[in-house]
Amino acid sequence: MSIEMKPIPFRALLDQAWKEYRFKGTMFGVPATSIIVFRNYAPLFGKTLNSPVGPAAGPHTQLAQNLIAAYAAGGRFFELKTVQKLWGDQLGIQRPCIYVRDEAYNTEWSTELSPEQAAAEYIKAWIAIKILLKEFRLGEPDAFVFNMSVGYDLEGIKSPSVDAFIETMKDASSSPVWKACIAEAKDMIFDVVDDDYIDSISPHISNNVTISTMHGCPPEQIQAIAEYMLREKGLHTYVKCNPTLIGYDKARELLDNLGYTDVEFGREHFEHDMQLPDAITMIGRLLEVAESLDLRFGVKLTNTFPVKITHGELPGTDMYMSGKALFPLSMHTAALLSEAFEGCLPISYSGGADIDNIDKIYSTGIYPITVATVLLKPHGYQNLRKLVEKCANIKPDFYGIDTARVRELAERSTADDHLRRKPRKIAAGQTPPFACGCCTTCVDVCPNRANYFIDGLQKKVIHLDGPCNDCGNCASLCPFGFTPYADKFVLYPDVETLKQSERDGFAITDSGYFVRYSGTLGTDTSSLPAEVIELMDAVRTMHLAT
Repeated sequence: MSIEMKPIPFRALLDQAWKEYRFKGTMFGVPATSIIVFRNYAPLFGKTLNSPVGPAAGPHTQLAQNLIAAYAAGGRFFELKTVQKLWGDQLGIQRPCIYVRDEAYNTEWSTELSPEQAAAEYIKAWIAIKILLKEFRLGEPDAFVFNMSVGYDLEGIKSPSVDAFIETMKDASSSPVWKACIAEAKDMIFDVVDDDYIDSISPHISNNVTISTMHGCPPEQIQAIAEYMLREKGLHTYVKCNPTLIGYDKARELLDNLGYTDVEFGREHFEHDMQLPDAITMIGRLLEVAESLDLRFGVKLTNTFPVKITHGELPGTDMYMSGKALFPLSMHTAALLSEAFEGCLPISYSGGADIDNIDKIYSTGIYPITVATVLLKPHGYQNLRKLVEKCANIKPDFYGIDTARVRELAERSTADDHLRRKPRKIAAGQTPPFACGCCTTCVDVCPNRANYFIDGLQKKVIHLDGPCNDCGNCASLCPFGFTPYADKFVLYPDVETLKQSERDGFAITDSGYFVRYSGTLGTDTSSLPAEVIELMDAVRTMHLAT
């Protein structure tokens, strides 16, 4: 099995989403319903969002089907996975790269796709969502936002590949991918959508960006990147800040009080990262620049938190913490910065937001709010719907932040029982049943939608090779101790990919199947167990996009 993800062609992507919703009410396994009505839409970047909630830059915003699934679940602000000058094997990501317990850890960073491939995925998702929301009346055409994320230094951002990505996202009309997707969409038959609507889809995918920088990046370099985005690219700009702004002693105190005493980290990041006084000075300057250009500047709070790998959770020596353990650190950072600017600093939030606190965050005037860890946990993308509903009746001040509420939320987090680590029991690993579908966990928690229940077969799940990058999230959460991405029978996108793999599975061909079973390759299925043939025949009728 290759760990290189294989994007789904646009027509197959849109066709599966359309058919799946038509017959099951789902898109890539995620129930899709029309979004509930908010008391007050959230204005942002010249649009009004149906919801201030969506997926954070990470495993849920890398492939087109991720974004469609997140939209189906109610997400309306999409922080796209960070694009930089390096990709693929150049990133040096060891596998697995995600480990989820009560909190979460990862060793991944930017998108594994090239800037050109990333732009193609975002174009495909943009057009598909526009068509699907109109076809099935799932929302308003202009009430969602794609937020670019780029990094990690000015030289890399100015590189031809990243610059081309930015310009394509600003206006994709001349992109061959855009033209091909529009043409393919017109060639399909819809009930509501017509050619005039397809032609009306705006090629201006994003007018805003979040800047990610490496830990230790000096404030003058961060400011230079932000000014470049504001002055040269004309983009509404947010800078992602680190939770190290609160200082080592405060971070250690907060985590210890909540039971995370075994989480190890040193002082080096706190000493080398941007310091609070420098951050305040830099932000003040950038607010002035943005105002002079009639653009919006703000901060994204916060980045993940670097810690040591001490219990073999993931390969390597260092990893990044997210989820509810990050919440007190991020909220204290928000309190410090919002107070420094008397509530006039726009803040986008992603640091342990969940069902217990998202309404409280939103009520302070902080928005948009993005999440990753809660989408990696049981029920997966479906958790997004609950977060959207929790915010539905909140009516914050959209033009300022209530600093007193932010401070109160930060102080309450220091002794919040919800944030305390809770033990999780996992059964010892055994030999899994064939195509195990004993529960829904691996299907729900996969960011890339690589596990599918098989129509017509009870408790059987097929694993798709194409979208899987061996992130390991399904394995960290399997209640039976199995490794779903490695244990399951696999549907490969083609014969050549199957031949290059080592795991049992099959590829669908015009004349039948090409199969690996118990290490034996071939097209002869006469000696295969009946349950294997039954599974392959059932999967064939599902027409899954691979």
